[in-house]
Amino acid sequence: MGVHEDFRRRTRATWASGDWDSCARLIEPVGAVVLDRMDVRPGLDLLDVGTGTGGNVAVPAARRGAKVVGLDIAPELFEHARRRAAEAGVDIEWVEGDAQDMPFADESFDRVISTFGAMFAPDHERAAAELVRVCRRGGRVAMTTWVSDGYAGEIFKLTGSFLPPPPAGVQPPPLWGVESHVEEVFAAAGVTPDVVRGKVELEFASEQDAVDEYMNTFGPFVTARTMLEPQGRWPEFVQAFADLIQRFNLATDGTARIQGEYLLITVDR
Repeated sequence: MGVHEDFRRRTRATWASGDWDSCARLIEPVGAVVLDRMDVRPGLDLLDVGTGTGGNVAVPAARRGAKVVGLDIAPELFEHARRRAAEAGVDIEWVEGDAQDMPFADESFDRVISTFGAMFAPDHERAAAELVRVCRRGGRVAMTTWVSDGYAGEIFKLTGSFLPPPPAGVQPPPLWGVESHVEEVFAAAGVTPDVVRGKVELEFASEQDAVDEYMNTFGPFVTARTMLEPQGRWPEFVQAFADLIQRFNLATDGTARIQGEYLLITVDR
């Protein structure tokens, strides 16, 4: 098994662990912002890259009348995705696939969207090129990525300080939170992205509730536990994350309200 194939396997296992359906509900408001920005309407062919359980983009896009395909590297998530689609009364095609090597012909979709999905592909130029490749002329591409200097960026730093570095040749996701990097990788695909900043508020009943939810539902943390617990470092990791939550908590009433800042990247084809 090659390095990248092994990384792909481990990535799939990471996102399949935990409870992504529960965790993803925190960022669903971002999906509505993107769909509005992309003028999603009946009859459009839409691809949701890194769809997860579909609640952020795929299902709401289908409810708006788009013909939707949801792609994800972890097909284990499709059980929840199918249930969500059934509850919403919409038909969506779910496809297992890699964001940087998608199983679709050139110019297959009118809208190509990835909310916090394609940013985890190891080769950023290939991922950007694929998003552009499968989008029709006259269509639009949209991608959201966590900014590198905010709350999510601090989570990346925290996990990076406890876990081994990625294999050689794997580009780290936080690079997608740097506007100059975004411009470079899309320029390599022959297009010029428009980049604006957005914010989503993540709300929890308390700081402890926030910590518990992440530890139990967020795939990268669930996976980290299997590595850190045998080393005796898991309590240290949990405490470090609790400190991070406390530092970013904007609430003063005993609840937890954290602002997640992201980049909204759009490309007109």
